[in-house]
Amino acid sequence: MLDTLHRIVKEVNAAPDLAQALQTIVSSVKKAISCDVCSVYLTDPDARSHVLAATDGLRQEAVGKVALPLGRGLVGLVAERAEPVNISDAPSHPRYLRVTETGETQYCGFLGVPIIQNRKVLGVLVVRQQAQRAFVEDEVTFLFTLAAQLAGAITYAQTSGDIDALKSASRVARYLEGRPGSTGVSIGRGVVAYQLADLDSIPDRQTDSPQKECDAFRAAVSAVEEDLRNLKQRLSGEIPEEETALFDALLL
Repeated sequence: MLDTLHRIVKEVNAAPDLAQALQTIVSSVKKAISCDVCSVYLTDPDARSHVLAATDGLRQEAVGKVALPLGRGLVGLVAERAEPVNISDAPSHPRYLRVTETGETQYCGFLGVPIIQNRKVLGVLVVRQQAQRAFVEDEVTFLFTLAAQLAGAITYAQTSGDIDALKSASRVARYLEGRPGSTGVSIGRGVVAYQLADLDSIPDRQTDSPQKECDAFRAAVSAVEEDLRNLKQRLSGEIPEEETALFDALLL
């Protein structure tokens, strides 16, 4: 399953935007663990709801339109607890909520894991099975690791504005959430210190020393791998094992 995790992470990182990254996640997860439905719900605090952002197994027309109120249903339960919810017979649970707009039938097996960044729930990754099914620990860890990877993509999309379905070219201001480094208050204008690199703008040029270029590239890759190993070692014991598994996937 580690090879599958590595492949999905690579595909998500290569996705051109958040919508494609989410669709890659749901399609790949559904196939990897052989479930009937995989969906991603994004939390919208302003609308106080969890919005269906991607799915494989439910109606595609429901994406972006179906929203579950905060605190409702099993999706809301996952977000409230900020921990996985694994139920073999979901309809018997008091928080079960059937949403007919998505075209769903009665699904028994349910596993939902929170998408968390900096202790903030950004959404919920859900898999479902029509038959009764208690998902095994490896599958829970698999989803939890992918949710951690997805959290970074969602956070970046929030910052860049990619996540805003109603974004406007005339919008010149955006609020960004910061983390305090010291006490006090500071007010000022935000500035982009470094623009994102545009790889397409780099011209294709021949080199007089191809071996030197290859050696430089391999040295750069080795340096990144060493940084990842050091970071994994520093975080060992401070974060859950399912999150440190992400470093192993990146090093494959």
